[in-house]
Amino acid sequence: MKVIYEYDDPFLYEIIEDYKEAKTEEEKDEIFNSFCSSIWSSDNKRRIYKKSIRFNVRKDLLQTELGQVFDVWSDIEYTYYKSMTKDENWHSIIRQKINNIYTRYFDKEVILNKEYMNLLKIPKKLYYQWISGIDMNAETVTELIDDAIDNARKTKSKLQQEKMSLSWNEYKKVIEEFLRRCFDNCKLIGEYEDKTKIITIFNFLTEDNFYVGYICRSLEGEILKWQKKYYNIRDHKKYSRCKQCGSMIEKTGNKRLYCDKCAKAKERERKRKIAYKYRIAK
Repeated sequence: MKVIYEYDDPFLYEIIEDYKEAKTEEEKDEIFNSFCSSIWSSDNKRRIYKKSIRFNVRKDLLQTELGQVFDVWSDIEYTYYKSMTKDENWHSIIRQKINNIYTRYFDKEVILNKEYMNLLKIPKKLYYQWISGIDMNAETVTELIDDAIDNARKTKSKLQQEKMSLSWNEYKKVIEEFLRRCFDNCKLIGEYEDKTKIITIFNFLTEDNFYVGYICRSLEGEILKWQKKYYNIRDHKKYSRCKQCGSMIEKTGNKRLYCDKCAKAKERERKRKIAYKYRIAK
């Protein structure tokens, strides 16, 4: 296909203005595709890596029973991700937002929930309580740490279930739909009656900042609407989480606890137990 839109790292506002002023859908498609190409070719790739909750047991305590217990848990690894960018160009900032949304809603390996992280930090917390003078014994500490780590695993599993399933390539297609709506729905700054006031309200200093902020906020709103569709929740309805699998379910007046699939499984299990008791009674 003939290329009808070429640019050399333009400002974002120039791209959006060109898109809005395009005379044909073909021109709009070409401008938008070039914009997307810049986003996906950005050097600001999505990155996850390992971090650790670490502490060093004092050398004079290493040979004690408690010191050895704490030493086992002195380096607890978890998965983290690059959540910010130092680059100030628009495509890097928008790409960072896109990366973060995927990690938050779809990447089951990255769990950074406060409850989960606090559980992982319990060995370190107990160690510093011990060396501050609080009396402890190895058996009690072992039980406390074992319980914390076990609860951390359960919490992580629950939070993993609450994330949606979508490959990165599938996600890119969804994001492009969101971005296209951003382009179609956004207003040019010149359309506002008081351009200075609008920029001041949102604390933007340049036209590009205005559009970057608009796109990032729009992506956040779009993923929340898409998430409701993913779980077949009507747009105007509030939701809760299934106690069994973590799926989103519509809130109803009868305090619904399970999604349809889990509710059916629970009902089958209930009937199986009744039938088993009946056979035993006979």
